[in-house]
Amino acid sequence: MTDYAGVEVRSETLLNAGLKYLRDLKKNVVSTLAADNSHTLMRSLEILDLMQCGEVIFMTALERRETRGSHKRPDYPFTNPLMNKMLICRKTGADAVVEWREPKR
Repeated sequence: MTDYAGVEVRSETLLNAGLKYLRDLKKNVVSTLAADNSHTLMRSLEILDLMQCGEVIFMTALERRETRGSHKRPDYPFTNPLMNKMLICRKTGADAVVEWREPKR
């Protein structure tokens, strides 16, 4: 996550490469995952959860095509005043969905 989605390296190229790498890694982990006791099962589920959180971070960082606050994009160095919206992530089935919404006032 630090190498591909760190605060100083969030370019579209690195974010796409990191997302692909993480998805390939997740596919490999899911196909070989096994737990022989409850402790190992809990650790395995934690790893899957962290991978899912990482995937959402990549998706949202790719979607926000601007620099705002600590989200710095060298390929989009300026803040877009028209993008003053909320970026929402939700789960639909097995997939995460990213969408923009107007802030509630």
